[in-house]
Amino acid sequence: MNRKTAGLLMGVVVGVVTSLVVLLRGEKPRRFLQERFQQLRGALPKPEHVRQYAQQAATRVSQVAGHAKGTAQQAMKKVKQAGSDLGEKAKQLTPVGN
Repeated sequence: MNRKTAGLLMGVVVGVVTSLVVLLRGEKPRRFLQERFQQLRGALPKPEHVRQYAQQAATRVSQVAGHAKGTAQQAMKKVKQAGSDLGEKAKQLTPVGN
């Protein structure tokens, strides 16, 4: 990051912090921010719900991985069988004189 960008970014951060300090000095803005924060906290899912969602997602991922593994194993068996069949055909087509 060049110096101009870093300076601009630092200026924005200082401006935001200064604005917050000035706003928080008044009772009305402080109350407003507290209410908004409470609304935000109320909108977030509860920790037990987050744990439940995470467990469900982990279970689904595990199931998909198991299905993918089974499918890959079946595909490998088919490839091996096809290779074996082709080898047999090649032996049958080889001239007798060799």
